[in-house]
Amino acid sequence: MADSTTKFHVSLIGAHSNGFVKALQANNFDIEQCNSVSDRKKSAANLSVLALTGEEHMLSDSDINKALNAGTVLSLFGPSRALLEAVHKTTNTPIDIPSLELADELPLLVYMVNGVVHVTPNNVPSEAKVQELVRSALEKDGKAPPEKAFSVSTMSLDPHEQAVMSISRAVSATRTPRCPPVSDLEPPSDVIGFKMGTLDNTAHIVITWLAWSADGIYNFYTKDPQYIQKYDLCWYTDFYVYATGADCRGKTSSEFTEAGGVVYTLVIDRGNVRRSSDSAPRFLGPTSGYCSYYFIDWNQTGNFSPGFTMDLVSYQPRVPASQNGTTYNYSIDFNQDMQMLDGNGDSKYTFKAQYSNDFALDKFQLHTKELDSGVNFSVDYKDGYDHWVDPQLSSDTWYYPGITQWVNRGGSEYFIIREDMPADDLPINGLTVLSSSVGKHQFSSTYRTACRAFKANSWRTTSDAHNVDFQTIPITYGNGNGWLRTLDLTWP
Repeated sequence: MADSTTKFHVSLIGAHSNGFVKALQANNFDIEQCNSVSDRKKSAANLSVLALTGEEHMLSDSDINKALNAGTVLSLFGPSRALLEAVHKTTNTPIDIPSLELADELPLLVYMVNGVVHVTPNNVPSEAKVQELVRSALEKDGKAPPEKAFSVSTMSLDPHEQAVMSISRAVSATRTPRCPPVSDLEPPSDVIGFKMGTLDNTAHIVITWLAWSADGIYNFYTKDPQYIQKYDLCWYTDFYVYATGADCRGKTSSEFTEAGGVVYTLVIDRGNVRRSSDSAPRFLGPTSGYCSYYFIDWNQTGNFSPGFTMDLVSYQPRVPASQNGTTYNYSIDFNQDMQMLDGNGDSKYTFKAQYSNDFALDKFQLHTKELDSGVNFSVDYKDGYDHWVDPQLSSDTWYYPGITQWVNRGGSEYFIIREDMPADDLPINGLTVLSSSVGKHQFSSTYRTACRAFKANSWRTTSDAHNVDFQTIPITYGNGNGWLRTLDLTWP
């Protein structure tokens, strides 16, 4: 949300809902309402957000360029096809903006950071479920889980609140440019056949299903904010596209390929999934340590070419570069000569694309799974148990010795759930290289995340049989078959 001490200026063009206006006011935005772009009075240099609604409003190429270069976030509600095409043409991003599927009542955001255009379609999660209750492997006579898995609503925010949340995030990004890893990915401006852009995959997840209530009731829904668990997915995909080996301008796919041309698309993933700042903390039960929920024990992101029109060339990282105790160190180091053309297309130019990123995971390990059309990167918990090796936690090692500890309470010894589980903040890092011809290609972004609840055998609940069981239940949520987009790898 907007900093309470800072007033961000927003111009509203067209008829915006009262709910959206009130949400902006609640988050300290200074609002100017106008009938058209030409009616604006405030200086473009001081404008944080230009919000347009409806198909009747249009921006010229000059308007778009000036706004983006001034650090203004374009917020487009229900934009016309003509406006989307104008934004796409002006930004020259490989993300095919006119074909994006936009959510009702949520804006498409376009803004610039460090000279790179960001596109935020405002995503929402599409599925969530509770997997079967997993009990101690030693107690086979525990009560069976329900025949039908619970369905969990990852309750969306009010659209106005979500719109303002994403706008605030974009405004913040324009004012606090990140320090990127070591890279040289942008060739000189006169080189033919290069595009770049960033796709913001964002989602806000609100979980109201609790495995156990404070009084030990299993399968419990709550409206109490002191228990509701909230998470944010901030997953950024940077695209760097190079048309190599032949002149790409005005060529069909077959013409470019026959001339010896290949398009390389470098896909860099970064970001995190973490507990929201306004989330309730993990619930530890009526007495601390009786249970613990929710703990993010894995997060998986993937990039795919569902139409198989783009070939997977390489990806990194594959294995840890080194290990120090429970810390796993990783290195991404990419170098490739891109044989391109410059000037009027008659001169050959070799651009040396380079990207390096070193990062570490503590008590988590990154795994990769290559499929025919792409690759998944999965960050899995590895300390008290190894999620990747035993994803269903079918072995009793998850709780013994696993994530439990002995405590003395009232003169008796108890097993409780450890309270020093890692913070819910899993980083996203990865690099994928795809090859193709020129043209428009489908690109799918998929993610799945699990938040896990644990219960010690020192607390009896309605999910226990005559024995008091160790129990664990994961809620998994994600975007189903993925967010499907189109990459525009053409040059007129």
